[in-house]
Amino acid sequence: MTRPLSHSDLLLYYYGEADTEISAFIQDNISEHPEWSMYFQEIYQAMSDMDTLMISPNSTTLSIILEESDSKLFHSIG
Repeated sequence: MTRPLSHSDLLLYYYGEADTEISAFIQDNISEHPEWSMYFQEIYQAMSDMDTLMISPNSTTLSIILEESDSKLFHSIG
């Protein structure tokens, strides 16, 4: 793989939607990158917390989050 991974790549991998090359790269290198595992744990915990609370964010809040995430979509995590 010739480009650095982004949080979006890891998120797609977590949900089983990453392309084959990225999935293989993550699987082959996850042991060398504990921050990836920590990110997966954070995703899991956030989803678990949201399921427990059974609340949905306000639509304005969602719009802000989506705008911010879109602006950082391809930001490298090193």
